[in-house]
Amino acid sequence: MKYRHFMNAITAVISMAYLVFLLRQFFFPVSPLTAASIHVYMATTLVLCFKPLEFKNSSFLYLSRIVNLIFIGLTLSVVYHYYTAIPRLETRLEMIDDILFSDKYAFCVGLLMLFEAVRRSVGFSLLSVVIVFVLYGFFGPHFPGWTAFDGFSLDTMTELISMQADGLFGITASTAINFVFFFVMFGCVFTMTGGGSVFIDLAMKATASLTGGAAKMSLLGSALFGMVSGSAVANTTSTGVLTIPIMKRSGYTKEQAAATEAIASTGGQLMPPIMGIAAFVMSDMLGIPYADIAAAGIIPATAFYFALFVIIDLRARKTGIGNIAKEDLQFEPIMPRIHLLISPVFLVIALISGYSAPYAAFVGTVFALLAPLLRKNTRYSYKVVYPMIMDIAKQMSWVSVPLASVGIIMVLATQSNLAFKFVEILSSVGQDNLYLSLIMVILGCVIMGMGLPTVAAYIIGSIIFAPALISMGVDTLAANMFIMYYCVLSMVTPPVALCAYAASAIGHADSSKTGFIAFSYALVIFLVPFSFITDPVVLWKGSWYLILIAFLGMLMATFCWAVFLQGWLKKNLNIVERLLFLAVSLGIVLDNSATPLWFLCLAFAMGLIIWCWKSTPKEVTNTNATLV
Repeated sequence: MKYRHFMNAITAVISMAYLVFLLRQFFFPVSPLTAASIHVYMATTLVLCFKPLEFKNSSFLYLSRIVNLIFIGLTLSVVYHYYTAIPRLETRLEMIDDILFSDKYAFCVGLLMLFEAVRRSVGFSLLSVVIVFVLYGFFGPHFPGWTAFDGFSLDTMTELISMQADGLFGITASTAINFVFFFVMFGCVFTMTGGGSVFIDLAMKATASLTGGAAKMSLLGSALFGMVSGSAVANTTSTGVLTIPIMKRSGYTKEQAAATEAIASTGGQLMPPIMGIAAFVMSDMLGIPYADIAAAGIIPATAFYFALFVIIDLRARKTGIGNIAKEDLQFEPIMPRIHLLISPVFLVIALISGYSAPYAAFVGTVFALLAPLLRKNTRYSYKVVYPMIMDIAKQMSWVSVPLASVGIIMVLATQSNLAFKFVEILSSVGQDNLYLSLIMVILGCVIMGMGLPTVAAYIIGSIIFAPALISMGVDTLAANMFIMYYCVLSMVTPPVALCAYAASAIGHADSSKTGFIAFSYALVIFLVPFSFITDPVVLWKGSWYLILIAFLGMLMATFCWAVFLQGWLKKNLNIVERLLFLAVSLGIVLDNSATPLWFLCLAFAMGLIIWCWKSTPKEVTNTNATLV
């Protein structure tokens, strides 16, 4: 048997076993420690299978194959250890009972294999951070200044990280099992049975005649697709293959087209009902129902996409490019496929009705499998089922391994007291000045986001920054949403901008330039999270009319912020006009909704818009303007 066929067979068997295990957990749950330990190392094995070790030198081909098989075998041996040792681990007294050699073997070998899987799935950025924290756990006394602590022995590290429902098997692993799996499964099934293409075609039909329609199609398609995928990179690769070429043909450069798709897809992590993995982790960490998290995300996510829509519209009117060409307006009729949207509609209804998120996603998956069978033109072949299963296993393992590794950071940051020390420092530097502290948190989140996936950056941020904000009187949910929004920028923040890199590969664009352009577009969302702190109504807390007022105010604030950043509203704005737009946008966001000052800022903003509209001479044109 050829090596490739052998690896495919191993991958298929492990994938099937892994998915059966996760589905069984839904119907017949086992203990959290059992579920988490098997899940983490099965996912690790799958990453090693889906992305085999490769050496650049072809003469090492056979060596790489042998090493890869050894790695897979070692990881499966760790799975076997936990399968047989769980009864003992669940009844032992933590920090009292002896730690066996087999426990240390599982810790050391399992940790090394996890490191390799992290490297293969997300690269060295996250791996380097995890390794630093592990070294910190062992060599704490040798670290500088206030970071120093007594350090942990091998036995203590083994206990903390791999022998209890914490660390590797803590909240990040349980979130993957209890939340993420069901939405990954739903997203894969919905996409592969044709639902994703309906979203994209709806976006094209809706934006075909609009100014800058090519970029707006990308925006709307990514928002719709993001509602069910919750993954920025998956969103980019799914919608970008269609939208980026159309944007290029409409006049955008390669980098501008790729950057537009990257920032539009990034919003998928913020778009209810599914949002992103960080939202599931937040729900689990805070003990808040996921439906409440999704509700809190409605107004901010809408403001995010509205602000991008305004930026795209202003630039299209300013430069005269971006309209969809007639030859690109070709897609299958939507109505014969409209029944494919039954599954996401049901998912939303189930969440609103109070059903648990896993239940809603599971039943939504069943509808996604059955809905295409209602009409002959949408029925899928049985040949789709196997690739669908493998895609679910691959995406789940790709998500779960980085999540599990972040659990190491969580337990070491808390057990070493590092998180508490940072809270003290942030509080003393900020001197109880909330806005100064918020700016420091933003800098910390953006810096972390430069090298970490969103969920990793959010978890670290929630451990280090959230307690300090809460101690200053910020609402718990508001503090965590604030941190998550700035960590989302990791997808478009150079030097490690995964979304921008995926988009640049599709558009054959320069990845670094794409990343910087996408980050410049992302500046339009910097204002939104401040409203979480100053006005809880924005997070869907309050009566319906206050929520509506806050929603309208947020749209006006983001519109003025976009005009300020763009410097154009039917004409090139002078410095005074731009600063006035900045002032009213800040005034609306930094004050509670429906106060006299808030209404004054809102009225002044409307007056500014009317002034710019009426004061522009008809003969003024901007045909020679260029995009950033």
